[in-house]
Amino acid sequence: MYKLDHIVHFVDKPEQLVEETKKIGLHTVEGGKHEIWGTYNSLCYFGLSYIEFIGIFDKELVEKSALEPYTLHASFIKRNQQNGFTRLAIRTNEIEKDAEKFRAAGLEVYGPDTFSRTRPDGTVLTWKLLHFGKKILPLDYPFFIQWEGADEERYNELEKSGTIAEHSLGNLKVEEISYAVEDLSVAKEWAELFHFEFEEGDSFIKLNAPNCIFGFYQNQKEKQQNEIFEVTISGANEEKVVVIEKAYYKFIK
Repeated sequence: MYKLDHIVHFVDKPEQLVEETKKIGLHTVEGGKHEIWGTYNSLCYFGLSYIEFIGIFDKELVEKSALEPYTLHASFIKRNQQNGFTRLAIRTNEIEKDAEKFRAAGLEVYGPDTFSRTRPDGTVLTWKLLHFGKKILPLDYPFFIQWEGADEERYNELEKSGTIAEHSLGNLKVEEISYAVEDLSVAKEWAELFHFEFEEGDSFIKLNAPNCIFGFYQNQKEKQQNEIFEVTISGANEEKVVVIEKAYYKFIK
């Protein structure tokens, strides 16, 4: 069963998002450094799914990391190093089997590989990543992540540390990640590859993941094509749209 793990949002200074998002009604905490990639982050959790506000402390390391195919860093360079929504991470519990399955489907697969980062308190967080794709794709697939430890244990640990806490804006949940696409066939590819049921209309397809919706919309001519144009978060006590460094967040009740 594949679930949304996190949404990657590149920003100038992730540490500033702690106070900036507090004004919106969100609880965000500083994360830590990815020493080998040249990036660092702050994190805003909704259950075990979260937004990763990610920034750069070493541009050369980021560019070096981008040489690895289908990575987050490669997507960032491909987007001309623009801030905003960049990629999704999907959470899995069988990452080695997933690698075999995607290879059998004819995709180029890299990993799974083990990575870590150091939290502000000095503890080390460990996970595995799987990157895959095809050379010519209008929209990058999500990358896959498998965390060390069971979900319930990880949630309790994050809650105890204060990383997960209540949002003053309400009991919030990531409801939908919305893509503007030129061709809806990409949505059908995701549905087949990830075994998501879907709802189809004249100009949209919505994939029903266990913990959110992935929406694909045609005829969004004012939007940048083949990219996330909006993240909808439900459970808010006030409806509003907020723009944070080129990324649109829509809060609904």
